[in-house]
Amino acid sequence: VEAYNEFGFILMYYAPLAYNMYLKGILNETISRRGTSDVFYFSKNHKEIDCKSNTLFEHRKACYMENPPKFTKSNWTPPPYKKHFKNDTFIYDKPILTIHNKINKEWGNRGIFNYIDSDSLYKLFKEFKEKYQIIYIRPISDSLEKGYVSDERQQLVDIGDLEIIKNEFQNVIWIGDLLDEYKMTYNEMQFKILANSDHHISPAGDSVIPCYFGGDVIVYKHPDCVSSNRKIWNSNSWLKLLSGSNIHSCVSYDKLINEAIKLWK
Repeated sequence: VEAYNEFGFILMYYAPLAYNMYLKGILNETISRRGTSDVFYFSKNHKEIDCKSNTLFEHRKACYMENPPKFTKSNWTPPPYKKHFKNDTFIYDKPILTIHNKINKEWGNRGIFNYIDSDSLYKLFKEFKEKYQIIYIRPISDSLEKGYVSDERQQLVDIGDLEIIKNEFQNVIWIGDLLDEYKMTYNEMQFKILANSDHHISPAGDSVIPCYFGGDVIVYKHPDCVSSNRKIWNSNSWLKLLSGSNIHSCVSYDKLINEAIKLWK
């Protein structure tokens, strides 16, 4: 199995394809981008190579629909990431609430759309800091040393999120600080954190990752960006097949925060 596309497509299509072959005893080798060893943990012969992620993906349009693509009907078994990455390292006095974010310009650097803005982060941190151990998951930049490689054309924007944590919510844990403390790759760490949690918030795009780890996944989908018509990010879309997640889609920050309060307070 060779997988050189965007990370989301690798998780949607290639990882379940390879895992199904592994279960049948016919998987000989997997080859993919940097940072994918943990994605293909079950492969005895996995190779990471430097390659671009803009390779044309034949199932792209089908993946963006709300209903399951045809490829999910046979020879497609999502790897049990939650079971495999469950661990005793990331255990806290309170249950974990993960908040994913991405702060890169999208659509030809037109701006940032599918992200959790700083005001909403502040409200979420304040609302849930007492009941949950919040872990904030977003990279600061490319770091081959940590096994993180962004997709092409991604330009990060500073939204002041880390300053909010540093100055006002020191009990919120940022994955960047954990990477300095533990000898893990970026994906190994985020998978282990997610595996120990049933409460996830994520912008569209990145939300395919927490949808692999069960529990509730609240997805923020910007109402006016180019990808707003992609129904894959709707509530209870076919992404629930990845692990049985309960997917809740929101098209405004207020709705996202209210949904989180309704579910978890």
